[in-house]
Amino acid sequence: MDEKQKSTTKKVLSISLNSLFYLLIILLLIFSLANIKVKKENDIANIFGTGFLSVQSNSMFGDQEDSFEKGDMIFVKMLDEESVKELQVGDIVTYFDMTIKEFNTHRIVEINLEEEYLITQADYNYIGQNTNTQPDQPIAFDQALATYSSKISGLGNGLDYIQSPTGFALFVILPVIFILAFEGFILGRNILQLNRAKMEEKYAHEKEDQKALLESEKEKIRQEILAELKNDKGTDKKSK
Repeated sequence: MDEKQKSTTKKVLSISLNSLFYLLIILLLIFSLANIKVKKENDIANIFGTGFLSVQSNSMFGDQEDSFEKGDMIFVKMLDEESVKELQVGDIVTYFDMTIKEFNTHRIVEINLEEEYLITQADYNYIGQNTNTQPDQPIAFDQALATYSSKISGLGNGLDYIQSPTGFALFVILPVIFILAFEGFILGRNILQLNRAKMEEKYAHEKEDQKALLESEKEKIRQEILAELKNDKGTDKKSK
């Protein structure tokens, strides 16, 4: 491999690593911002209207397209006053259940538009391991916080750990510190290299100037010597 190929490979590798680092920083910042926005226990961590939750039970276990189970991570679309009125029976919504002090994500089985409430129900009875479930307590429209969008199987446990103080420190704060330190090192090295290049360029210019000055002095001395020799020859001729 010649020098040109080595240089190209090194440049591609450097760009790839930098891109990976910046992508990781962006993802960590998005995750951090989403969690920072959570000010109350009934707030869902979200960014740009898309929230994420870890599934804590098998109450929505099943073989339907929108079924999910314990340990999954689900994505939910945040609801507002207008979008909540567009909900339909069969949609899956997330609300804060005051009886258990946790989020519940169940399927809508009834909607009362006049009194503005809805009733949800689990798909699966994970205690009895069957589909014999009972409707939940009615909730007002404004209690419905989000509607189910999609899931990533098995990622919920990891999300729980990352949202814990230890996990947040290990997987968010520590990587950010490492990345910033690494980028600081790269920046410092680049600054040193730039300063060195400037010093070398300055030294080269000074060397050229000194060389030119020396040549000029040599030429001046040579001209003076030639002039003296010429004068000496003229004096000798007059003496003769």
